[in-house]
Amino acid sequence: MIWWRIFKPQEDKQLTLSALKFKIKVLAVVVISVLYGTGAYFLGKSSGIGNLLKIKGVATQKSIEAPVESPIPNFDSQSGSVIPSYVKLCANTVYGFEVAYPKDWFMTYLTDEQKCNFFAPYSFVIPKDTAGNFVPVKIEAVKVEEWPGIIKFYENPNDFQNVISIQNIQSDSRIVREIKTETTGSGILPKGYSSVFYLVFDAKTPLVVSFQQLSDKDNVDIMQKNVEDMVKSLRYF
Repeated sequence: MIWWRIFKPQEDKQLTLSALKFKIKVLAVVVISVLYGTGAYFLGKSSGIGNLLKIKGVATQKSIEAPVESPIPNFDSQSGSVIPSYVKLCANTVYGFEVAYPKDWFMTYLTDEQKCNFFAPYSFVIPKDTAGNFVPVKIEAVKVEEWPGIIKFYENPNDFQNVISIQNIQSDSRIVREIKTETTGSGILPKGYSSVFYLVFDAKTPLVVSFQQLSDKDNVDIMQKNVEDMVKSLRYF
């Protein structure tokens, strides 16, 4: 009993000290875990923001260094107009007009006055006498004082052409006279070949845009539609 009384307090004291040390260790582990978790959270958030800013910076830099490029169609001369990629532009600086035509067509000239006057879906050579039908599509500049006589000539049938229809069409801000005819067979061309004439009036340079069927293999509907589109694309400058 005496021995138990002597050593019992020391045992209690030892147990209390051990419990205290254990609690301190547990508390230290908890504190370290909390600090570690908090540090990892803020570190990850900071890294994410940095990556986001980095990505945004790269995207901005690329957008500045490599702007979007617009496709540029084939053309014969520069123009401020936006045109589709399936046509080319031709400008005549002598008479002050430009016209769009199918990109797979050909346009040939010998002088500046002849530029944008002759078109065909095949290659051709300009003859000395350009009055004949050597290409299916022509654009002819006319003097203002001759315009009344030009209208009478095309609107009335003659030995070579029968008038099929006459109507006005809208081209930009202009009213254009459309005259469709057929050959009589009295000339070089066989009877029944189609043609269409567009009379485009301008106070400075009136124009006559025409299509003439030259072969029974010609796709008349497509050719006439292409010529009508050319007329609607006409611009003076």
